[in-house]
Amino acid sequence: MVLRTSFIKAAAIGLAVASTSSFAKATDTQYQQNDWFAEFGGNTSMYVNPAGISEADQLEFSAAFFSSTGGEASQEYVSLTYPIDYKHTLGISLFENDAPIEGGESYSEIAAQFGYAYRLFHLLSLGVNLDVLYINQFDKNYQLKVNADVGMSWNPLASSKYGYLLIGVAMQNHLAPTVSETNGDAYKIPINLNLSLFYRGFNRLLELKAEFSVLNLIHDSKDRGKCDLEMSFSLTYYLFSHLGIRARFTKEGNPVLGATIKFKDLSIFRYLAFDFEMSHDDLWAKKNRGFVWAVKLTTRFGDTREEKVGEERYRRLKIQPENDYYAAKSLFLNRQFLDAAYAFGEIQTKYPTFRLVDQAAFYEAKSFENLRMHKAAREIYRDAIKRYPQSDQLAKYHFQLMNIDYKEGRYTEALNKYQIFAQKFGKSDAKADADYVAGQIKFEQGLYKESIDLHTSIPPGNANYFYARYTMGIANSRMGKFDEAENCFRAITELPVSNKSEHDIQNAAKVKLGHLFFSAEKPDIAAAAQMYGLVQKESPVFDEAMLGIAWAFIKANKPDEAIKYAKWIINNLPESFLVSEAYLVMGYCNYIKKNYQDALEALNQAENRTEQPFVSVASRDSARLAYDAMQSQLDSVQVFALDLARQLPTPRVESKRKALRPTIDKLHQAIEDFAKFFQRAILSDRFESNRKRILDDAGFTLSPPRGHPRPYRPYDNPPLEDLSDLE
Repeated sequence: MVLRTSFIKAAAIGLAVASTSSFAKATDTQYQQNDWFAEFGGNTSMYVNPAGISEADQLEFSAAFFSSTGGEASQEYVSLTYPIDYKHTLGISLFENDAPIEGGESYSEIAAQFGYAYRLFHLLSLGVNLDVLYINQFDKNYQLKVNADVGMSWNPLASSKYGYLLIGVAMQNHLAPTVSETNGDAYKIPINLNLSLFYRGFNRLLELKAEFSVLNLIHDSKDRGKCDLEMSFSLTYYLFSHLGIRARFTKEGNPVLGATIKFKDLSIFRYLAFDFEMSHDDLWAKKNRGFVWAVKLTTRFGDTREEKVGEERYRRLKIQPENDYYAAKSLFLNRQFLDAAYAFGEIQTKYPTFRLVDQAAFYEAKSFENLRMHKAAREIYRDAIKRYPQSDQLAKYHFQLMNIDYKEGRYTEALNKYQIFAQKFGKSDAKADADYVAGQIKFEQGLYKESIDLHTSIPPGNANYFYARYTMGIANSRMGKFDEAENCFRAITELPVSNKSEHDIQNAAKVKLGHLFFSAEKPDIAAAAQMYGLVQKESPVFDEAMLGIAWAFIKANKPDEAIKYAKWIINNLPESFLVSEAYLVMGYCNYIKKNYQDALEALNQAENRTEQPFVSVASRDSARLAYDAMQSQLDSVQVFALDLARQLPTPRVESKRKALRPTIDKLHQAIEDFAKFFQRAILSDRFESNRKRILDDAGFTLSPPRGHPRPYRPYDNPPLEDLSDLE
């Protein structure tokens, strides 16, 4: 009985050391459980070499049980391996040993391994284990030890037609903790060097495994044991895809027979394998344990590495780019143009193969264009023409270059580009846009017939249709073709509008129709007043409509009603160009009513407010000098902003963008102020002919003998700027 108890204690201690060290100290009772549970190249190899788990392709769970026939010693084992992505793998293994003896005492142990493997590149992986061992020696000695292993695996034939070869080297038990025994002795868990090879070939029918281990690689004379070389070999042959038979020669020199049954792509598991192995310890040398056996169950489920990487690549190359693209588009539509420019630039840099990268380039340039940074926009369009020669955005790139020339007043360059555009992209969707811009240039040049011909080609539904028809109406009226002009304006008023710009141009068309009815050879004052009355109060031409109604009441000999509308303009729109003419209307009305003093005051006001241009030459020169002085700074800021838009938003880049933003905002505001001033100067120039008329009419009425009010001759001002929504 004492002998049996001593054997069990020795066997238990041997199992304890083996479970933490991969190879136990050299004793007669040593048992190498890694020959059974965890094999290099097999299902879970973290126990042998932590780098080996990098070969796991799916989330994998293993559970195994080893026992001698009489149950004198047993061990349970569970393991979970989790591949995070292509490069990273985590693993955890848990062992439990138990060896009961008579009298109720028992030796028990729990050992946990936490492993991590990193795929350095396609063929080479590195790994590390952290081992935590809890030992209970017969309820008399409790210990907690920590250890570590490192390993490397090399796969030179990963995808070769000659098979699959995996080579591993591991240094085990780096910390070599000391374990005390109940009899007062102590030993260090040995440091071992392990070389492992695994080969699968012959159309996956044959698997060969070999392990060579140097035990007690580093030791001193006080340590028990010695430096030994042990080896094991295993051969598995698959009779068919689901069943394989195995023969093994363990490190202790025991022959092992076994079988493996495996299935793939079941309804629950992606992989399921069952292994059974058995041996007899007394076949080679007497160990007094007799028949021993082990069973192991392995399952795999979840996505494979390839599926995970594919999903990540799909998200990174399709979903994420599209999310970023539509986020940038939202910034653009919300008129956050600088942020949109940066966002669209990031898409081109980060996702050069994204299916909408050419559109991102277009909107990046449009963002800079809306910031009036034409130099940056022009550079992006030119670069996009070179980078995306097959893009369906190509015509738009060329058109926008022409449009920038038009906006900058470079009419000759714009028309030269139009000629090339018409030849290359005559059938593109952008052709109507190019026709519109060319038509506007011809209008500015006084070539009304050519302007009308170009605008006629723009079909209903096009974003520029309203504006083209409006310009055609003005051009026809200047050519004396009043019926054609009426048709153009009426076409605008009869169509539904989809945005504020179209609503504004529709109101302007109603005013122009009112002018045509008022000034016709046979005036239709009622129709004119009706058109003026349809104009909404928030319209930019509401003052002109109110003035038209006032003149209509004068024609109808209702001066009191006319005065109401003239006064409304004077009181509510003091900055309007029409205030001087409103005073002229009041002078006429008071003259008709024989209120000569009131008429005199109103007519004098009309003269005084009309004698000088609304925008003086001096103010124009001052504004132009200030703008020219700012231009060099604007050019350098555009270059810097464009460079930042082409970089990924790292903290360093973000800090530069943040620092640049106040300068951009300041310059943009200055440009906007100049643009508003310049637009007012244009309106002032257009008012010159009316200014002369008002002065003549006021002077004529003021001079003795008192004259009679002259007929109203409304002026026409075509809006040459495209008011359509952003593309």
